[in-house]
Amino acid sequence: HRSGLAEQWSSSGKKWAFFFQDTNPLVIHALLPMLGVSVDRDYDMNSLCVPRRGGEAAGAITTLTRENGESLTINVEYNQLDPMLRESPDFKDGDVDDPATGYSAFPGNVNNLLVKIPSYAAVLAGPDQGVVDEFVNPKYKDDTRTTFKKPTRLECMMQDLPLLLTKQLGSEAKV
Repeated sequence: HRSGLAEQWSSSGKKWAFFFQDTNPLVIHALLPMLGVSVDRDYDMNSLCVPRRGGEAAGAITTLTRENGESLTINVEYNQLDPMLRESPDFKDGDVDDPATGYSAFPGNVNNLLVKIPSYAAVLAGPDQGVVDEFVNPKYKDDTRTTFKKPTRLECMMQDLPLLLTKQLGSEAKV
């Protein structure tokens, strides 16, 4: 972002940037419908989702609502989703399949993001300069949680961009 590319794109009239983090080349077929929905609904950011089974080891797109009524649509990692849902009065059984559809109520995040360039440029120019929080996400060998399956590392997720968008754009952010 230090090169100013997002601001150059914005100034030149470019409107959208598509970030795809996975190696699935077929995802490009979903880009035009995703763009159409994003333009129609004036989204600042849109995440591509797929149907997901309850308990599946894939992040899920959720709308989190605070007690004051403010909400944010964002990815919740699979290892955090079920415990979070079990704390909610509406999902006491956690992340389970809906009997009517056979899928979780929370679609799977496939790490493909469409972002409105002026909004993205504003985030990059803001106080956080587009830097999302880092975290450690250990993968354990078993339920004893005493031995790592593989070395753990410091991570950050582009899917956390809605946090920066709402911080920079306030309640006007549409994600």
